[in-house]
Amino acid sequence: MWLGKISSSKPLYDDMKIYDNSRSETVIRALSDFGIEESFANAAARFEEHYHYKIGPSAVVRSTKATAQKAIEFLEDKFSDVEPVQEDVAVEKILVELDGCEIRTAILSNVEGSTEITPVYNNPKKTKTIKWRDVRLSFARPLDSESKLFAGKMDSYPNVVSQLHSAAVLSGMTPKTQVIGIADGGIGLSEELKKQFPTMQFILDKSHLRDHLYDTAQELGIKEKKRPAWVNLRLKDISAGKIDTVLKELVDENEKNPNERRSRLIGYINRFYESLNYEELRSKGYPIGSGEIESAHKSIPQKRLKIPGASWSPSSINPMLSLRILRANGWWEEFWNNRMEELLAA
Repeated sequence: MWLGKISSSKPLYDDMKIYDNSRSETVIRALSDFGIEESFANAAARFEEHYHYKIGPSAVVRSTKATAQKAIEFLEDKFSDVEPVQEDVAVEKILVELDGCEIRTAILSNVEGSTEITPVYNNPKKTKTIKWRDVRLSFARPLDSESKLFAGKMDSYPNVVSQLHSAAVLSGMTPKTQVIGIADGGIGLSEELKKQFPTMQFILDKSHLRDHLYDTAQELGIKEKKRPAWVNLRLKDISAGKIDTVLKELVDENEKNPNERRSRLIGYINRFYESLNYEELRSKGYPIGSGEIESAHKSIPQKRLKIPGASWSPSSINPMLSLRILRANGWWEEFWNNRMEELLAA
């Protein structure tokens, strides 16, 4: 049955009560909500689709990045104002993992000695320098739970691990908690983890040891078809606790035929000697690979910061990552409620 003309609904006007180009916290939240999930252009299109109001990508950029700066402050407060855990809520064992991924950054700068100007605004032409920067993500969770708290930023290991330590305390860690830490062999990483987590059993991610063995086999000139057998035999012995046997073999071979890459492998195994007994570690219920944090990289920083063609100003990475972490940790509502309380108190 034809009901006649039905007036269109415009939620931005009808529900959010926004008129004359003004912008409320509700609108800013909606723009930020879309802006941290996909490109700013797509976010603007989604906003128009949902609220029947056309807005440009630049408006999404401004709102999302301004919100992201507030997200950094929220996370810093959250991780710096951590209360000691009460014994009745402490966990016996806690798992922490940390890993990095590279994000593409672009920096614009004036071309030295150039007199070229842009055709529209007559500004000096700039050159774009592309650089991949290491973004570090971590999580803490009770060993017998799937509930995680994430932390992360583009920063040094001491600062990143400090954030992770706070996440672990918020997850129930006390000085008596057994900490199981998994990471790769990044220079200084395991040392910093052990420094800030004195009770840690550090585990070198098994796949990274395998990669080192394959690299060594290649440098030694072992034919490609024979490399898996060479690698798997030594990996099996190391996993079974026969680390001294593997080391002796490598050292004896190196004395007869010195090789720099084999020497590096010997040093690598010695450095992580207490972190390679994979069969024993697995028997205790500990994971021996960093698959969880690698998967989290795909869903937290990479899903937004590594979309095709994206380049970021280095100063934008930590704010945007903070927003992604807020959502992953389930702190999204708390963040916006705090913002509203601040506005009402002003």
